Amino acid sequence: MSLLNVVVWGLGGHAQNRILPALAAMDQIKLVGVCSRNYQVVNACAKKWNCYGWTDHKQMLNSTEVDIVYIATPIGIHFSMAKQSLEAGKHVWCEKPLTCSYIDTQELVSLAEKRGKVITESFMYLFHPQFQRVKKFVNDSKDLHSVICRFGIPTIDNPGFRNNSELCGGALWDVATYTISALLSLFSDQQIKLIFSEILSKTGESVDSEGRALLKFSQGVTAYLEWSVGVAYKNEIDLWAKDGSFFTDKIFSKPKDYQPQYKIRDINGNESVKNGEQSEQFIDMFHNFVRIMKNKERAAAERKTILQRAKLMNDIVNYNGVKNGKLEKF
Repeated sequence: MSLLNVVVWGLGGHAQNRILPALAAMDQIKLVGVCSRNYQVVNACAKKWNCYGWTDHKQMLNSTEVDIVYIATPIGIHFSMAKQSLEAGKHVWCEKPLTCSYIDTQELVSLAEKRGKVITESFMYLFHPQFQRVKKFVNDSKDLHSVICRFGIPTIDNPGFRNNSELCGGALWDVATYTISALLSLFSDQQIKLIFSEILSKTGESVDSEGRALLKFSQGVTAYLEWSVGVAYKNEIDLWAKDGSFFTDKIFSKPKDYQPQYKIRDINGNESVKNGEQSEQFIDMFHNFVRIMKNKERAAAERKTILQRAKLMNDIVNYNGVKNGKLEKF
């Protein structure tokens, strides 16, 4: 396969610090351009990465040199940007989640299939060796009993879209999506039942600040998920089986030079601590995206996974205890 020409649409700090360097490090990918309404940022990035710079997204989408659009913007505008990209004949790689609407996600996935284009969702941690080690514990364990998954972050000084409900701000879409994607990846072949969920927002705020969900999988595993913004940092997964348990920290977000640690206990509670493999999870993710580009079956599986995640998020939002999707105040 020839080089895949990728443009990054959206140039916030995350895109500049993690996405652009990872794309530029790939042998099978050419960072052909960047796109944003901010001329100064576009100019600086284009010079740094020796690529095209567009401030007019229509010109970018009309370029025959662009194969793939990587969308790195606030969640609330993903749908419009992804739809425009697909209609322009481009493949779409998108920051998580693809949208904050199950109906919108269905439309994009259907459009991608109809146009014969790949669409992906950027849950980078799923491809890091740390998560693969978690999967190994699940696959090797006898009678997995339960999983606890937590992701919480302190208050951000400049939250930007995260405090804007129209842009899908709030803890649910920003951090809960990680916990959901983890559980669905670990038990992808099982049916799932939502037992309980709640989504809470503080009085006077338009976006949610915390939530939790209880899930039951068809082979008996119970999963408790918890997420929050404005708390001490927590980013972990804890698995409990008949023959032992497994814990690891920084499972979702991690620096590129992070070395995971695994705390493993046997059936009698004796604990051992082992170091895991270091890797840059965005590069790991892009290697997987390249594999998807090469294989129609992988592309179809990715579409199915995107819909599965969106459906469960939709169920959590619309659980009857959440009062038909409206945030409870406290």
